[in-house]
Amino acid sequence: MRALAAAFLATALAAVTAPALSQEEARRLFDEANELFRDANELSLRDPNAAVELYQRAALRYERLVRAGGIRNGKLFYNLGNAYFKAQDIGRAILNYRRAERYIPGDPNLQQNLAYVRSRLQDRFEPAQRTQVLRTLLFFHYDFPPGVRAALLAVFSGLFWGLAAVRLFRREWAPGWALAVLGAAGLLMLGSLAVEAAAAGPAEGVILSPQVVARKGDGASYEPSFTEPLHAGTEFRLLEERNGWWRIELPDGRTCWIPEDSAELVARL
Repeated sequence: MRALAAAFLATALAAVTAPALSQEEARRLFDEANELFRDANELSLRDPNAAVELYQRAALRYERLVRAGGIRNGKLFYNLGNAYFKAQDIGRAILNYRRAERYIPGDPNLQQNLAYVRSRLQDRFEPAQRTQVLRTLLFFHYDFPPGVRAALLAVFSGLFWGLAAVRLFRREWAPGWALAVLGAAGLLMLGSLAVEAAAAGPAEGVILSPQVVARKGDGASYEPSFTEPLHAGTEFRLLEERNGWWRIELPDGRTCWIPEDSAELVARL
């Protein structure tokens, strides 16, 4: 059923070439998508196959809002991720949850759904040791949304300069170690935000094809990189593009080549 759902959606999405939507058309599509999603929820226990079809139709309407309407917001991508997950398309579910993260990074429902869908993946990877060490030492960079880090930067900066002003008049009230701690904490937050804002490194993506054979080079004539294919939902970092093929890095640090049309980048619409 997953393969059928993916084929149906891929075919339908290829036909989405409508011009920009008016506000009335966008509102109508959004209402239709929400209604289809609710109907599918009510039908899911009685007729799961029919419910999947309704989830697919809801996803297509949300997609038109994104593709033809040019609408970008966290709620829309979140709804789209939900519709794809219910339609048993795990790859596009993760892709759109990741896109939603760019707009509502700290949303607890989004994080819960994303974690649950990831737990259902067929491919499992142990993070590279380097990544594990960095995530432990720089936990705030990976675990705190940008808004939280910006707020912490403001707090640390305010306390630092306030304490520095006090130190000019009452040195004993503002010990040097306190200034050092506040200054270091502020610099860590500033550095984290600066690295994220200036990052022009590898783009992140998600495999969408039900399965894809990873190769040792940029062509189908190269030997497979692994004994088993990669599956929908596998996340990666894009390292290189060449001749319709992507060289990617998997979460465990291994690299391989996959066809460009088997995956999509989170930031590329």
